[in-house]
Parts: sequence; structure tokens; C-alpha cells
Amino acid sequence: MRTTLLPALVLVPALALGACTDTPETTTDTSVTTEATEAADTDDRDALLQRLIEEEKVAHDLYTAFDENYGTQVFSNITRGEVGHQDAVLRVLYAAGTDDPRTGVPGEFTDPELQELYDDLLARGLESETAAYQVGVDFETWDITELENDLAATPEDDTELRELLQFLIDGSQRHLAAFERQLDRPRGR
Repeated sequence: MRTTLLPALVLVPALALGACTDTPETTTDTSVTTEATEAADTDDRDALLQRLIEEEKVAHDLYTAFDENYGTQVFSNITRGEVGHQDAVLRVLYAAGTDDPRTGVPGEFTDPELQELYDDLLARGLESETAAYQVGVDFETWDITELENDLAATPEDDTELRELLQFLIDGSQRHLAAFERQLDRPRGR
């Protein structure tokens, strides 16, 4: 889950300072707290966008490697879809003035958790074509859960981010269905 304690760390000391006044007529300047909270919210949003684009790159790089190894149409098609997902995140990322964390090197990620996830899933998927389809199912299932959690935590008034998250969820659901269809197909031995 992508939650951080930063907003709580900003608000708790500010609330404590306001509670320590001796005179009831004293007012607390909430503009500092509001500005700090807005900055924390912006930092959270920026971090989310950076993680989203790297998650889409994980999917792209995995499916590219599987396409190169197995040469199946489903990986080729979904790889193109992942490019569209990265482009969609990139538009919002740039509009927010946030840096793109991607390295440009296939299979390389700045987020150590995503690097570990990629390495694990790549190794599993290179065992067999069927294993690669199962990796697709596993990754897309995980991604949908993450995206739905992000959507639930996104303020209603942030329509740009909410629409982006819904777009990514819809795409991941289509990719999941495609991988599940491949697993359901009979295979020659």
C-alpha cells in the first residue's frame, strides 16, 4: 500500500502547538498548517505519479522480454498498451511539474521494490510460456488492487488523477482477461 505518514507528521505537531496556549482568546494561524498539508498532499501525489509510471514500465519491460522470448501476439499487443499507459501517466506527471523517474534502460527501475518485483517476475516468466502468462495474471491482479486502493484514497476533486487511475484500471482489467484467456487455451505438449 502506498500510504505515507507525512501528512500526519505535519499536522500532529501543529495541533499540539495550538493546544498548548494558556489564553482562550489566542488564535492559531492555520495558514501555515494548511500550506504544509497542501505541500504534503502534492508530494504524495507526485510520488504516486512517479510510482505509477514505473509500475507501467515494469509491465512493459516484462511483456517485452516475454514477447522476445516466446514471440506470441498477446505479449506484443499488451506491450503496445503499456506504452499508452506510460504516455497517459507521463502527461499528468509533466503537467504536475514532476520528474520522470524512468531510467530508459529496459529492466532497470529507480524504486528498489519495483526492481525486486520485476526481477522475480521475469525469472518466473522465463521458465515457460505458460509461466509467463501466469506472471501476466499475477502482475495485473496485483496492479488492479494497487490502483483501486489509490483511486479510493484520491480526493474526489482531483478529477485528473481519478480519471488517470480509472483508465489504468480499465486497461489492466483488459490485460488480465487476455492473459486468463491464454491460460485457458489448450496447449500442445
